Amino acid sequence: LTHPHTDSVSSVAINSAHVLPDAKGKSAQHLVAVGSYDGNLALYDAGTGQLVQLLDGPTDVEFVDFHPKGGTVVLAGSISDGTVWMYHTPTMKCLQVFVGHEGGDGQGGGEGGGGVSVGTFTPDGKFALSAGMDGTLRIWAPRTGLCRHTFRLAAESGAGDARAGLTCLQVDGGADGGADGQLAVAGSEDGLAYIVHLAGKKIAATLRHYDETSASGAGANAAGGGGMDVDGEDENGGDEELRSVEAVGFASKAVNPCGVNGTLKVWDVTHGGQGQCRQVCRVTRIKWHPTLPLILASYTDGATRLWDARDGGLVTALTGGHAGVMINGMSAEFVGADAPGGGTAVVVTAVDDGGVRVFEINIASAIEAAAHAKQQQ
Repeated sequence: LTHPHTDSVSSVAINSAHVLPDAKGKSAQHLVAVGSYDGNLALYDAGTGQLVQLLDGPTDVEFVDFHPKGGTVVLAGSISDGTVWMYHTPTMKCLQVFVGHEGGDGQGGGEGGGGVSVGTFTPDGKFALSAGMDGTLRIWAPRTGLCRHTFRLAAESGAGDARAGLTCLQVDGGADGGADGQLAVAGSEDGLAYIVHLAGKKIAATLRHYDETSASGAGANAAGGGGMDVDGEDENGGDEELRSVEAVGFASKAVNPCGVNGTLKVWDVTHGGQGQCRQVCRVTRIKWHPTLPLILASYTDGATRLWDARDGGLVTALTGGHAGVMINGMSAEFVGADAPGGGTAVVVTAVDDGGVRVFEINIASAIEAAAHAKQQQ
């Protein structure tokens, strides 16, 4: 994409899945939103890759996400000043600024304050959500800008570290499994993932992703896997950095947190069962295939990998010229996902070198190639 960002690109989002024709048969523009630590929020035409608009807004943009109803509203938050901005893309105007996360200096987490790390909308589009390095998950009213509820997850659960910030967030779409679209999962620096019921304003479950008993082994593997050092120890020789949950996601009756120790775990939230697939380097973002048991995960080594969630097998890996450069953000749209072969995945990555790259995966071909490679082993 064409805009020359002067700092790391932190986040990327696509609105195509949300764009539907109106009563006159006209659709909104298909856009890719790109956020960067240089303070720019860039909107590109998804079809041509041409820059549409640079929006003024928060400094050090940490996340971007589109509204699920029409894709004409975009949310962006700052890891620096702790604000969340909401824009109307047809007019390129700012509709609202949400203010309330404590601290806002981007340094440290939990009770020490910090910026906003992630945000999104509820599936019905009625509320905006944000999670921050102050350890809170907040529900916002888009029209008024008021905070409707604040979850202080560590304190409410009695299990977490009040100093730990929240790093990632995902809302259950409510499309299957009888879900009501009111479950959200947030990952924390202390190695916990919290499932909350938004309407009920309560914690539904607390998942311990970080395994104390295998911490030393995970740290050793992370430092040696593929020659990559993930800097797992803190200055006191501990493993605090390896605790952090960096990506979370929902599938039907399952939730999967991913940590900087390289482990991606799939939790059965109805029966408590667990499986995991492992690639030893830090996971930064994940995305489930909507109909197949496949997970896309982006990593700090510059690769995006497609995993089979049933057995933890690697289906395919994308590098595309930025091997070794950390992927900060990843978004994907699945075209024809209901087709027998699983359709095509269009994957967009935001990279630490200031670049944005677009990939395409034919799901059926990737699965066939992986099966063939497995037979040859």
